Amino acid sequence: MKTKVLFAFAASFLSICAFSQKKKEMAVYAEKKGNDYYLIRLEEGKQVPNVYVYSNGITKPYKNYTELKDIVMDFPGMMDSSSSTKEEMVSVLKKGDKLYEITTQRKDPKNFEKTIITVYEIFQGQKRIVEEYDTIYDLSGSPYKEAIFIN
Repeated sequence: MKTKVLFAFAASFLSICAFSQKKKEMAVYAEKKGNDYYLIRLEEGKQVPNVYVYSNGITKPYKNYTELKDIVMDFPGMMDSSSSTKEEMVSVLKKGDKLYEITTQRKDPKNFEKTIITVYEIFQGQKRIVEEYDTIYDLSGSPYKEAIFIN
């Protein structure tokens, strides 16, 4: 239920954002397994998110899911992230030769707008904070917005 609320909020946020291409997605959750990142993105107008794998600098579709429960079965951490106050990975972004991890941390698990977004640069296995944003709205005007709002 909480995951559905998160996706409903993401869908409503997508509808108020302007994008230049038809396929508009918003990153809602990411998980690292080994050296690969699994990215869960909600496409505008869809009830079930798309799942991608980022591996060796390339993002490609992972699996075509038809039900949300199947995604939650493969990525059980997604259920906890919707009501957690701990830092959760949401996306990755490759810009030039740099890789960034984008995380969120809710100050109030019941209020999505009270969320801190942190951008980390990943270099030789080490994380370094690059930027922090007080709201998702602040991130939408930043150079890292394409990690969350994907065209």
